[in-house]
Amino acid sequence: MQNGANLQEKILFREKLGMLLGGMGGVPLFAIITAFLVYFYTNVMGIDAGAIGVIILVSKIFDGISDIVFGNMIDKTRSKLGVCRPWVFRIAIFVAVAIISLFTVPRIGNVGQLVYVFISYNISQTIIYTILLVTLTSLPTYMTRDSVQRSSLFVWSFIGQGVMTAIVSSVTLQIVNSIGGDQRAWILAGIVYAAIGVVCILSTGFLCKERVNPDELTKEGQKVPFIKVLKSILVNKYWMQVLLIVVFGAGVFAASSMMATYYSQYVLGDVNLAGMLNAAYTVPLIVIGFLLMPLVQRFQKRTIILTGVLIQLFGCILAIIFPAVFPVLLAATVMKSVGQGCGATMYLPMLSDAIEYGHWKTGIRSQAALMGANGAGQKVGQGLISAVLGGIMSFAGFSGVAATQSTSALSSISALFLYIPLAFTLLELLVIGIYDLDKRYPQIMEELLKREAAATEEE
Repeated sequence: MQNGANLQEKILFREKLGMLLGGMGGVPLFAIITAFLVYFYTNVMGIDAGAIGVIILVSKIFDGISDIVFGNMIDKTRSKLGVCRPWVFRIAIFVAVAIISLFTVPRIGNVGQLVYVFISYNISQTIIYTILLVTLTSLPTYMTRDSVQRSSLFVWSFIGQGVMTAIVSSVTLQIVNSIGGDQRAWILAGIVYAAIGVVCILSTGFLCKERVNPDELTKEGQKVPFIKVLKSILVNKYWMQVLLIVVFGAGVFAASSMMATYYSQYVLGDVNLAGMLNAAYTVPLIVIGFLLMPLVQRFQKRTIILTGVLIQLFGCILAIIFPAVFPVLLAATVMKSVGQGCGATMYLPMLSDAIEYGHWKTGIRSQAALMGANGAGQKVGQGLISAVLGGIMSFAGFSGVAATQSTSALSSISALFLYIPLAFTLLELLVIGIYDLDKRYPQIMEELLKREAAATEEE
């Protein structure tokens, strides 16, 4: 790796392509777990949905802890390939194992199946996917310290995620059903996705290059104790602000997407409308990545995310004003998607800048650990939001098996779909309003580079 202070070397196009492929490579495992796994467990294997829910809830606790642990472990890695790239190569084949193992549930009785599900889910999600995600999100911070180039790398990764998410979400059920729809069909589909994931992830390792050597930037290097690293993250105010922006953005997404089916069925009167609402939320995310590519070269990250969330605010207000006019709801959903896309694209570059701030403030450079800590916070926050939404519906008397819903249940569905996104959007704007790292970043980097130059002279 070259001198970490070198901010001039340009990122090559092949490295941008590597990040795009990395974004694509992680999607099959993530999309299968989030979109199809519960359906496979309940509708194909016949496992009780309540038991699956408990397993996932308990596993989220381990999942959150593992983000920080593996992030710290990655930061302490040293090799000729760098810090993150060794993990890219190590984890690639395990991604294939993770995907396939999710569908190879043996028919060994209810208890045996639940044990298998718990073990395979945690190995796939808590260990393998966590290592993959932390590695890929940390890699750009080891490729360059130039904020603009680093932001561009994250945008390329986001585009890859969007493209692969659209593919997986749109064709998986059709493929599975066309070859029988049984467990064997899901295993075959898993093998295909496993092969695609491995090729994409390995390509990232071969195409990308790490230039930032952490040992040249801090005297303590990899010897910093885990507790000290964790404390340095918790006192990083910009890490906390970005985490809050992400969690509040997740609240908008959860209320909009999770409640779309209920709102379509019980308020609009046609459950099939939910598909169009969900498409209006997810499809624009692909376009947003391409639109932001030139903008990150010219505008501050705060400006981009603020503009997107303001458009999101208008969408929330529009939905409240015209709650039963479906074309307007579609337009409002697209507006919310713009805000979601800007937030999802910019939060990783903002976290990368927070790494430099934390190094400047505490003298400790935690890159993968900081990314992992943010992931842990996101998972806890998103889990709580989903639980609260479900709890409110339950408290209001909603029952999925009831022929008709009570007035209070219908009111709760409308409120959650229309007003919760607005509330979270306002909170998101509040945090964005106090975020000022873009303005401070040039001075912080100048001081850091002076420190590093002075330390080099002393040696």
